[in-house]
Amino acid sequence: MKHYKHFFLLIFSIVFILAGCSGSKTVESGSFLERYEKGCELYDEGKYYKAIEHFTFVVYNAPGSDIADEAQFKLAKSHYNLKEYLIAIDEFKRLTLRWPASNLVEEAEFYIGECYFELSPIYQRDQSFTEKAIQHYQDFINTYPHSKYRKQAEERLQECRLKLAQKVFDAGKLYMILHEWEAAIITFEEIINEYYDTPLYQPTLLNMAECYKKIGDVKKLTEIYNKIDKSKLSSPQDRVRYNSLITNVAQENKR
Repeated sequence: MKHYKHFFLLIFSIVFILAGCSGSKTVESGSFLERYEKGCELYDEGKYYKAIEHFTFVVYNAPGSDIADEAQFKLAKSHYNLKEYLIAIDEFKRLTLRWPASNLVEEAEFYIGECYFELSPIYQRDQSFTEKAIQHYQDFINTYPHSKYRKQAEERLQECRLKLAQKVFDAGKLYMILHEWEAAIITFEEIINEYYDTPLYQPTLLNMAECYKKIGDVKKLTEIYNKIDKSKLSSPQDRVRYNSLITNVAQENKR
């Protein structure tokens, strides 16, 4: 009989332990939701540092829960709102890698581009982040052609391209100041070939025409001059420069 008593006591202990474990799991599951809701409350109040603590707890302690991807997104967005863009990029990427089927992936991909855009400095400085933003926005548009963020991504893309074009444009102008006409032409050709869709295209043609005038190549001057759309020369100074080239073009046309 003693052996049977010990056996039943052992079975009872195992059942009790399992029941206890099951109960604790339910309590923990509820705490994940409570931490997420508290994080959302703090997020809405703009208390992003405190919100990050709660979202991080959910992400690392309940990665398989229904709210894990939402917690990860708001964790990334909190860093974005704090202007911690490099950290935000890593967190948005973590969402796309760990929860690729989440309906938040599209928005996360857009915000990665936004982070690179915010990290992009003024055009005189190194443009590595600008180039990353351009690549990411282009990939986003290709992947999500019908996204509600497409228009904004396209606008950002053009802003970044204009920044790169402006840097090249200023380099060309510097060569003109130094009377390095051929070097200026080569530099401006990068805008003609790569940044033809920016507002700097027409002013670039005008500068190239002036460079060809300076080196005495009236044929190339005329060729470039005929491509210029005067209505797109916004500055009065550029229109005066345009008109000053007419005499040289007329002489070439008479030949």
